Amino acid sequence: MILNSRHILLSALALGVALPLNAFATNGYFLIGFGSKSRAMGGTGVAYGMDGLASAFNPASMWDVGDSFDIGGEFFRPEIAIQHDSGLMGKTDEKSNHDQFMIPAMGGVYRVNDKVTIGAAMIGAGMKTEFNQTANNSACTAAGSGCPPTVFNILDNLASTEAGVELYQIQMTPSIAYKINEDHAIGATFVLAGQFFRAEGLEDFGFAGFTAGGAASTEAEARLGLTGVGFEHSFGAGYRLGWMAKFLNDDLSVGVNYSARVHMSKFTRYNKLFAEQGGFDIPENWTFGAAYKFTPAITGVFDIQRINYSDVASVGNPGPNPADPTDLNPLCPGADTPDCKLGGSQGMGFGWRDQTIYKLGVNWQFTEKLALRAGFNHGDAPMPEDQVLFNMLAPAVVEDHLTLGAEYKFNEDYWLSINYMHAFLNTIKGPTAFGVGGATVTGSNASIAMEQDSLGATLSIRF
Repeated sequence: MILNSRHILLSALALGVALPLNAFATNGYFLIGFGSKSRAMGGTGVAYGMDGLASAFNPASMWDVGDSFDIGGEFFRPEIAIQHDSGLMGKTDEKSNHDQFMIPAMGGVYRVNDKVTIGAAMIGAGMKTEFNQTANNSACTAAGSGCPPTVFNILDNLASTEAGVELYQIQMTPSIAYKINEDHAIGATFVLAGQFFRAEGLEDFGFAGFTAGGAASTEAEARLGLTGVGFEHSFGAGYRLGWMAKFLNDDLSVGVNYSARVHMSKFTRYNKLFAEQGGFDIPENWTFGAAYKFTPAITGVFDIQRINYSDVASVGNPGPNPADPTDLNPLCPGADTPDCKLGGSQGMGFGWRDQTIYKLGVNWQFTEKLALRAGFNHGDAPMPEDQVLFNMLAPAVVEDHLTLGAEYKFNEDYWLSINYMHAFLNTIKGPTAFGVGGATVTGSNASIAMEQDSLGATLSIRF
């Protein structure tokens, strides 16, 4: 029986939302790694096939795993906070209302013969924020009393009482690996991807004329194609290519994975928010890794990954120019044409730069049944200081992650791995396009901050 891939993706996405799935990933909006083994070792895995999720790192590494099915989950707790002083409606100092999530992980590998191995994994990424926001501040301002936070309701229009975004991404990775000889293997993956997205509380961008067609005069006009229109989905496809080799009597493993840009259908309900009429592709990325067996019991692993966020216009295009609120889009000096407004081909984005991530891990086979693991992961936050305004919606600013874990083999068929991750608090301060009293910003008047903890477990079934 042949299953429709669209139905498979819809079912997987529905399962993710029901859990709810929220990666709020920590290398930009990517997870540091997949499954407890990798996440305990800083997210490494390109040159060190460990379990049924190997295809998520490098399809060529599957030949080094053996037959395995892995399923697990992660309890994820990000603490997110923003602060903004526009001078127009007072200060905003808010924490996101949601800080507890579950992240599932699942994958399998099957060796067909001595040359061919097949496998697949389901991996996710995403983000979610929700900040309290007052619908109208005029009354409390006039009375001189304390006012609720404005967040993005800076113009004091009738906006939603909550502001934030939700992005859920799932990729399915059916893969094949071919063993060229005893030391080299290549692999390929056909990527099927799906996304869900929604935004709320951004009506002021429509009232302020950030979108094509000029400033909205009603709340319905302000929301159209921009905010408060519910969830929208998109689907797409891409590919991955991998290579893995062993040297020095198998003590040294080297791997490379290239993940092409996944071209997604547009978020048509949000065609006035994301550049290129609702475009939001999954960016191209590549990873190089090496693993070295220092002793029969201790293996060190190092990966370096590059994620090309800037190639995706809705993510990489700069946001509002804080140095000149009268000329908001840095890509379009002078009067902004419709192409330069939100949703246009040169529309404003989050201003993310490409990100380089360094991952380091160690596996210590303490006894025949017990393994101990540790790792570290670092990637500079992808947004510069002058891009704070839009990034209050998605403050993916953490940079340093410490990871720990262990694995216990009950028998030859059942292995249990656990992992813990702490992402250290990081804060980015910068100017916005809305300065104190409406003046041009000369210093930092906003900040975004995040700290994370997660605890996960994965069961490996060997067969």
